[in-house]
Amino acid sequence: NIININGGDGVEVFANPNGSNNIVINLTDVATEYTNVTSAMSPYEVTATDYFLSVDATGGPVIIELPDAPTANRQFIIKDRLGQSAINTITVKSLSGVTTVDQQLDYTFVDNYESLECLYHTANYEVF
Repeated sequence: NIININGGDGVEVFANPNGSNNIVINLTDVATEYTNVTSAMSPYEVTATDYFLSVDATGGPVIIELPDAPTANRQFIIKDRLGQSAINTITVKSLSGVTTVDQQLDYTFVDNYESLECLYHTANYEVF
């Protein structure tokens, strides 16, 4: 039996530790970057370390600008933390508009407490 396992960021894989027939997988870096975004920060340009963006739109509309071309399969989560997006919109788009969000120029939250999870792939953020 052959098992190929590749460790990545935050994962250590040990095959047959101490001569045993076991495989040990350790999560070494499971913390994600949490960023609080308020309307005063809008438009907010997503940084290289951002992952989970918790949006407070109580003070007005918020625009989140995702990178135009991050590394392939880069993922982001944006959340209307306080349930204000039906009144004060939260709009997600790419920084210069060259990259789409589900093949659209932008994505606008319409429901309170809505969230958006997206993954960058070939000039488009795929929403899921």
